[in-house]
Amino acid sequence: MPPLQPSGKPSDCGKTQMPLKPVIKPLLLAIAISILIFLAAVSAAAQCPGEVKPSSEDPMHMLVLGDSIMWGQGLKPEQKFSWRIKCWLQEKTGREVQTRVEAHSGAHLTGVSSAFRFSSNDGEVNLPYPTINEQLDNAASFYGPARLKVDLILVDGCINDVDVSNLLNAGASPEWLRERITMTCGAGMHKLLQRVTENFPNAQVVVTGYYRVVSNNTADNAFIRLLVKKLNSGRREVERMSYQEMRERLIALSELWYKVSTASLSEAVRKVNAEHREHGLPEKINFVEIEFWPEHSFSASSTLLWNFMFGSTNLSGFRKVIIAITLGTAAYKPNDDVRDARVKSCNETFKAPKVRKGSTDKKETEDEKRDRKNRLLICRYASLGHPNNMGALIYAEGIKGKLQWLIDKAGWRRDSNLGLAR
Repeated sequence: MPPLQPSGKPSDCGKTQMPLKPVIKPLLLAIAISILIFLAAVSAAAQCPGEVKPSSEDPMHMLVLGDSIMWGQGLKPEQKFSWRIKCWLQEKTGREVQTRVEAHSGAHLTGVSSAFRFSSNDGEVNLPYPTINEQLDNAASFYGPARLKVDLILVDGCINDVDVSNLLNAGASPEWLRERITMTCGAGMHKLLQRVTENFPNAQVVVTGYYRVVSNNTADNAFIRLLVKKLNSGRREVERMSYQEMRERLIALSELWYKVSTASLSEAVRKVNAEHREHGLPEKINFVEIEFWPEHSFSASSTLLWNFMFGSTNLSGFRKVIIAITLGTAAYKPNDDVRDARVKSCNETFKAPKVRKGSTDKKETEDEKRDRKNRLLICRYASLGHPNNMGALIYAEGIKGKLQWLIDKAGWRRDSNLGLAR
C-alpha cells in the first residue's frame, strides 16, 4: 500500500492546498487500514471463491515457491496472501485457480538437504530444506509436461541465507552484511529466476521483497530492552555497548537490510528480463516492493507483524519481573493464529530420538542435542516478525497491482460468451 500523500494541486478556487498536518497521517492510515480490514473480513466470510463460481473447464495454475513469508507464517489458510491472490484471480478471470504451494518456513535458496536429519510436512515448521531451488525441482517433477500450462509463479527468498540472527546482531559489520545481502538476494535470486523461467517458460513470475524488521518506531519499553539484551548476550563485540547503542545499531542494520535487499532483488529481476529481451523473448518477471512504513515494523505502534502477547505494552513493576522470568520460555507466547498447531508440529519434528535396546542406532551427541533444542525453540516462536493478517493483506494488494494489467495481456480472462480463455 503506497504512502498516503497530501495533494499539492490547485483547488477549484485556484488556491494551493496546504499540506496536511502531521497528525492527519496516522488518521488517514487508520481509515485505510479499517477499510482493508473490512474487505478482508468480507473476503474471509465469502469463503473463496465467493458468489460467482469459477469455471473448472480450463483452470489456471499457480505455483508458490519461497520461505516463511511466502508460506504465510502464523496465518490461517484463508488469511495467506497466496490464497487471497487465488480468490482474486478467480473473481477477475472467471476461471478456477489450482494452486500448488512448495514454500515453507525457514527455506534457504541453496544447499544440500540429503544429510539433514529433520523433516516435516507442515510448512509452519522452520526448516532450511527443501531449499527454494529444490522446491522448484519438486514442482517441475510434479507438473511434468504440464508445467507448460503453469500461468503464475509467486516466489521470494534470501533472508534465511542472510540469516535473521545477523540482522539482530548489534555487533555485525554493516559492510559485511551489505556484501552478504547483495550476494544472496542479488546473485542467488538471479540464478533461481533463470531456472524458474527455464522450467516454466509460459508462466508470469512475481518476486516479492522484504521489509524493515525493526525501526525507530519499535517500542522502547521494558520488554524490548530485555529482548535486545537477550538476543545479544554472550557476543564479545557488543559487551561494552549500552542498550541504546545496541538499539540504534539494530535499527541501522534493519534499514540496511530493507534497502539493499530491495535493490538486489529488483536488480536480479531486471537482469533476467534483460536476458530474455536479448533472446527475443518477452519479459516475464515483476518485482513487488513491500510498502511497510517504519511504524509497521516489529512491536511498533501500527505493527503489521506478529508480536509477543503484550509485547507492545509498557510494563513495569511486577509484570516486568514476570517477563524477565518467562522470556525465552513457552510462557510468553507469540500472538499468531496457528501457534498451538505449530508448537505441536515442532514438538513432533524435534523430539528426542529413541535408541532401541540392542540396536545399532547412535545415541544423540551433546552438540546434536543442543542443536535440536535450539531448533525447537526457534520453531515455537517462528511467527514473530512475520506479516500478520493485515500485513498479508497489504502484500496481496501489492501483488494485485502488478497482476491487474497482466490479466488481459496474458490471456487469463475467460470469455463469458464463448466460455473459453482468451
